[in-house]
Amino acid sequence: MTNRRQFLTGLPVAAAVGFTTTAGSSSERAAHEAKAAMERMHHGQVTRTSNVIDSTKRDSFPHLELTNQHGETKAFYENYIENRIVVMNFFSIRDEASFPITEKLSKVVAELGDKVGSEVQIVSITRDPAHDTPDRLKAFAAEFNAPAAWTFLTGSRENSSDLAFRMYRMGHSAKPSNNRKVDVIFYGNGSAGLWGAFPVDIQADDAASRVSWVMPHPIPADGKMRRAGPRVFDLKDPRNHNREV
Repeated sequence: MTNRRQFLTGLPVAAAVGFTTTAGSSSERAAHEAKAAMERMHHGQVTRTSNVIDSTKRDSFPHLELTNQHGETKAFYENYIENRIVVMNFFSIRDEASFPITEKLSKVVAELGDKVGSEVQIVSITRDPAHDTPDRLKAFAAEFNAPAAWTFLTGSRENSSDLAFRMYRMGHSAKPSNNRKVDVIFYGNGSAGLWGAFPVDIQADDAASRVSWVMPHPIPADGKMRRAGPRVFDLKDPRNHNREV
């Protein structure tokens, strides 16, 4: 197991996507998986990339730069993740008509209200950088009256794939597709390295509540700890059904 972990640490990010379990020793499985990944890259099934995951740096985020809707190019982790409470999604302007993930996220942003900017940053990363230029992203953001703390980012296809892999998505999820039916929105605490996700069709108020789980809270005056996380499941409680119908 140690050999395989060492192997994966220095492996290009996209090459690690879609690994399968095979028989044999750890080193044999790692070699087999690397060969299979390279074959998928050769056939265009996975986006090529030169970035690597280093679990000892930047909470395992690859070092890369992306450009926002105002044309500003910045280091991703240092400017959008580090020491921040973040809500993050992947999207494509051309996909929005068939799969309106940004429209759904805008409802969560509205539910968070004044927390956006003061406590929470919103980050949307395009999967279609060839089309989604900064100017198009700026116009797209205006359609949703996006507050200043909601940043839309573009860069290379490789960078989008790297970040998708960091968030444990399948390789193809970094690419635009009008057949997309299911996706998730991520939320996390960049200081604690704590991350979660909710489906795009969740109720906005429930999504906002989940984001609050990773926010820092003062210790109660009575010293008693309060329960966080998912509510206790109760078949008679209608709140257990939290998706849009």
